[in-house]
Amino acid sequence: MMLKDMAKDPRFWTAVVASTVAAWLVAPHLLPARPPVVSENEISEIRYVCRETGEVFSLRATAAVLPHPVTGESTLVPAVYDARKKRWKPGPPPDVMHRKGLLRPTS
Repeated sequence: MMLKDMAKDPRFWTAVVASTVAAWLVAPHLLPARPPVVSENEISEIRYVCRETGEVFSLRATAAVLPHPVTGESTLVPAVYDARKKRWKPGPPPDVMHRKGLLRPTS
C-alpha cells in the first residue's frame, strides 16, 4: 500500500527527475574522456601534388587542400598516379578517394 501512495506523491517524482538530471550533468565530469578515433601516430602519409607547379610531396593526410611548404599558398591537393603518363596528378577529395580505394599510404 505504501508504494502506491509514494507513486502518487509529486515530491517522489520531483526527486526522481532531479536525480536523473543531476546524474546526467555530473557523469561527463566523472567518467574519463573517450580517446580519439585515430591517434596522431596512426595518420598515414599520402602524396599531394601542387596544382600550380606539379611538385609532389608526401605529407600526412589531414585535409583536402594543404598549404605549399615553400610558398604557403593552399595549392596542394591529394594526388593519384597516372600509370599511362607515369606521373602524379591531382585527384578527387579524400573522402571520394577513400570510397573508390584510391587512398593508400605512401610506402
